Amino acid sequence: MMNRQIHWSSPDPFLEVLDIQEEPSSITFIVRSTHESCPCPHCQVPSTRPHSRYTRMIQDLPIAGKAVSILLITRKWFCDQPNCTQKIFTERYDWISKNGRRTLRSEEVLRKIAFSTSCLNGEKVAKALSLPVSHDVLLSLIRKTEIHQEVSPFYRNR
Repeated sequence: MMNRQIHWSSPDPFLEVLDIQEEPSSITFIVRSTHESCPCPHCQVPSTRPHSRYTRMIQDLPIAGKAVSILLITRKWFCDQPNCTQKIFTERYDWISKNGRRTLRSEEVLRKIAFSTSCLNGEKVAKALSLPVSHDVLLSLIRKTEIHQEVSPFYRNR
């Protein structure tokens, strides 16, 4: 790691930064969740019994022109409620989509790029901003965005 301070706004107060790996064009934050319990997504009862750990690689907004990745070390938990059908579950984060590989804040920037230009050009813009994605990812973001009829430019009052 280079000898300079990196300022990163953590999306979650329960993340502990274990290491920062800086390369010429990227920065990787290795972080661990410090939650002592986690609510079951099915029954909402908090569990305090961890099952195991696993890692997720998450893309975040760039810092100083460098792509940022978060290697998140997180947990699976046991749900000990007898009437709950969910026996093991993963920790959920409100700053990452359920099965997402990006923070919601980086996804929002990519969504703005996708809606403002063609996805082929958007891919080039995102790469220039150190937020690399394929044009297919941008198309996917457009498809999964809910657009209300009253604000859609394609909606005509009949």
